Amino acid sequence: MLSVFEQTYPFIEYIIIDGNSIDETVVIARSMIAARGSKPTAVISEPDRGIADAMNKGILLAKGHLVAHLHAGDRYIDEDTIERVVNSFLKESWRWGVAGSIVVDSRGREIHHYKPASQTASLLKKNSIPHQSTFLVKEIFDRNGLFSTDYAQAMDYEFWLRIVLKGQEKYTVLPFDTTYFLEGGRSSNTLQLLSYLYKLRKQLHEYQCSTNLFFDVLFLARVFLFSIFCKIKAIRSKLNHSIKWPVR
Repeated sequence: MLSVFEQTYPFIEYIIIDGNSIDETVVIARSMIAARGSKPTAVISEPDRGIADAMNKGILLAKGHLVAHLHAGDRYIDEDTIERVVNSFLKESWRWGVAGSIVVDSRGREIHHYKPASQTASLLKKNSIPHQSTFLVKEIFDRNGLFSTDYAQAMDYEFWLRIVLKGQEKYTVLPFDTTYFLEGGRSSNTLQLLSYLYKLRKQLHEYQCSTNLFFDVLFLARVFLFSIFCKIKAIRSKLNHSIKWPVR
């Protein structure tokens, strides 16, 4: 929240969606708004049908021209992040801008750099778009629909493929990073993620895209190996910061 309130760009509408949590999320949010809130901010706390439903609520409530999602634990890198994004939008007139994201652990230590691929065709091989570093004109949602609530994971990837393959949308890679992305969360459940990705691969024919079992298995294997790679990097990062070398 602080990374939003501290943005130098003044025209930000901040909508916080909470799934009727029983912890102190709403209390903390409203307290922080009262103390630091320098942007128009709304807090919606009610039961929902998962992450996709929560994101869709924010989209439907949003009145701005550009829509971005910043998830729990993520934050903008610099105070002028949104200002840089808006300046790029005004200069280049893109409809869908994607920047880089730095994946960190719970102590803020970098695990890896999440960079968007330059070609939309790469999306068929992997999800090369960090959601929290994505900025879309709201009209894209009006034309192509919202995030699918049938997906407990990979709902953003399904949306990217849908708007690329069916909506003929193209993204512009922004030449800078915008967010720190906290590793873990729902996406850390690799087996569940693989099941939803397989479901999505079977759905690609609806997007006028052919696939076969070989490429489906190759795709899922790549995702599985990458998840193992990230877990190993996270463990190595913890070990490197926990070992105290003797002073000679």
